[in-house]
Amino acid sequence: MGKKVVISTKVDLDTIATAFLLGVGDQDEIIVVKGNTAPESYLSDPDVICIEVGGSGQIELSNYDHHGENAPLQSACFQAWERLGRPERVKNLVEYVDLLDTQGIKRPDMKKENNRPRRFLSDVISGMLLTESDPVKQLILGIKILKEIVEKGYDPFSDIPGFDEYIKKKEENKKRLSFAIQSTRWEVSKGGLRVAILETEYPGAIGALYNQGAQVAIVFNSDFKGVRKFTIGGNSIRVDSLLPVLNGIDPGWGGPRTGTIIGSPKEGSKLSLEEVVKVVIDRL
Repeated sequence: MGKKVVISTKVDLDTIATAFLLGVGDQDEIIVVKGNTAPESYLSDPDVICIEVGGSGQIELSNYDHHGENAPLQSACFQAWERLGRPERVKNLVEYVDLLDTQGIKRPDMKKENNRPRRFLSDVISGMLLTESDPVKQLILGIKILKEIVEKGYDPFSDIPGFDEYIKKKEENKKRLSFAIQSTRWEVSKGGLRVAILETEYPGAIGALYNQGAQVAIVFNSDFKGVRKFTIGGNSIRVDSLLPVLNGIDPGWGGPRTGTIIGSPKEGSKLSLEEVVKVVIDRL
């Protein structure tokens, strides 16, 4: 009998790594929920694995999340790794995902090596997520990628060979994003912070805006899997002080305890771009 696993519509490397560590596979029942939180019937059942859908810190109930007030600082996959007794075989993978998810990783430029761009684990996963849109298929494909990387002994912190299809997709997105960034609007907050505002469908915009000198970045996607999505990021600056205001007018905003990135409700935001911009400009 397979496991019952609950995930959100937004699959990322942390979600995938957590599922991989817990032995999730295509033989299991994978349930996709909309919104920030799974139903209480799932969160209260230790036989149901809930990954990044609420229940932060409740690993005894098989809930792995690090979003929300008083949530653990460690990523979901780090929590799963600890519960499994910190197996050495996947230590590097867990450390990579945890750093990337909670702090970000400064890395070398994507210089070409042997006539091909260097590729990192995050690029491989990003390319896969751009190739496949179904959350369940994204999870299963991601698990297979991580399984191959661990079995072949690849170092997640180094150049990852192979996966050319996914790297090509990632590079195509990077080019489109570079063009989209030309329409960025710039403002200065009341606190003197340089704020970049961009409407785009292309992933990776927050980091790209940091590279352009943004201290705070507001990215709006009017049709992210059918919903209106905002992401607000601070370049080594906490932006979670905005949450009480945003949740007061648009309940469901949240983010990890690091406080440097927050997002609108997973079921979609009802706010206009200008309303979000005003909150940021007035409050930061």
